[in-house]
Formats: sequence, structure tokens, C-alpha cells
Amino acid sequence: MSFDRAADFYDASRALPDDVRHRLTTMLATELAPRGLCLEIGVGTGRIALPLAAAGVRLVGVDIAPKMLQRLVANAGGHQLFPIAVADVTALPFDHGCFDAVLASHLLHLIPEWDQAVDEAARVLRPGGAFLVDFGGGPPAPWSESMRAVLREHGVDRVRPGMSDPGPVADHLSGRARARPLPPLTMTVHRSLGQDLADTRKQINSWTWSASAEQIAAACDALRKWASDNSWPLDRQVELHRTIQWWAFDIAVSA
Repeated sequence: MSFDRAADFYDASRALPDDVRHRLTTMLATELAPRGLCLEIGVGTGRIALPLAAAGVRLVGVDIAPKMLQRLVANAGGHQLFPIAVADVTALPFDHGCFDAVLASHLLHLIPEWDQAVDEAARVLRPGGAFLVDFGGGPPAPWSESMRAVLREHGVDRVRPGMSDPGPVADHLSGRARARPLPPLTMTVHRSLGQDLADTRKQINSWTWSASAEQIAAACDALRKWASDNSWPLDRQVELHRTIQWWAFDIAVSA
């Protein structure tokens, strides 16, 4: 799934608060800096990679979306701070065992052939290397189930075509890698149904892209009616607690 259509709004819609971004960069850099050369698959606009590069991590980045890579260079002040290339993560253009770590942030859930992407990550890793994955996801809001049901009635389904769970990835790599969780990072977020509706109508999230603008508009109108019928103010903010959890899959030395 190419995120070319999201290049202009991706950073604004996925940005982390400064303190959380700093904690995340510190945690990942502690894991990566001693390892050597790292590859981020689905590097996108550099949301993860650019802070890591600034922290001294040696990086290469690939993405299937050229416009996202153009945005990465723009975010770096017009400079290409590390090698980047357009590439399919299920068929990486690298030799066996040429990286010490591979990162994938909010990526595997987008790829139906997630097992091929995992195999490719393992292939380009040196023995003793690590495949680091953030599977994404967040806490449900009080209206999430009702919103999902109304969307489904209008033919809009919030499907993750790939893999969102470390268990099957660990099973797929059984005998080749050992899974371990990295330290979790917690943060508080505030959301409203109105904000979710606005994002849905603008088709900010990739799960909306297979639906037509007419479908989305009809579903959002129905959700506004649901909110009115259930006396739920669109601007009511709820506090949610989110955990950012990365997993490391350590490649066996004998692999």
C-alpha cells in the first residue's frame, strides 16, 4: 500500500508529542546505536528515522512511495542525510546479511504478504541482528464499536490486511529468531468523536482509502445522527491511555 496520497498530511496526523518522541528516540537509539548499520523498511517521511539519525544511528531507508521519500528529504532541510531508495519490502534490493538491524514502524499491518516482508527482513539481517517492530494500534474510544458498526453498514470496514500481533510473527520466525518486548512507552491522548469524524471524512487513515468519497460522506452523516440520537456531543473530549510497544526479534547467531 503506497502512502503517496498521504505525503502532505502524514506528519501532522501521526506526530507524537515532543516528550514522547524524545523518549522513543532514546529507547530505540540505545538498542540500535551499538549494532552498526540499520535499515528502516517503510521509512516514509522519516518520522522515526530522522530523529534516530540525529542521535547517531547509521541508517538506510526504503519505501514504496516516492512522494513520502521526497517529504523525508524536505523534512531534513532538503538534505539526504542517509541513503534512501524506492523499494518493495517484500522484495528488498539488498544482499543477504548486510544489516545489523531492521526497523518497521506501523507497517506490517498494511501488508497482506506480511510473512514475505518478515522473511526479507530476516534475510538481510546478519546473524545476531534484530528486527524491531511497532505493530501500531491504539486504545478504543467509547464510541469506537458503534462507529465501526455504522461504517460497516455503509460498506466501509476498518480492516488491517496485514499483521498486528507479535505472536504470529514470532511463530513464523520460530527457530530463526527470539521475540522480546522493548520497554513500553505510555502517553495520554485526548480524542473526540468530532475529531474522528473529521479525520474519516478527509480520509486521513489508510483504511478509508478503498471507499468512495460518497460512501464516507454518507457514513459520517449517519454517525452524526447516531451521536445526536445518543446524546453524545461531538466535541466531548475523552482521555485515553496509549502504550507504544516495540518488539525485537533477535536473529539466532547460527541462522
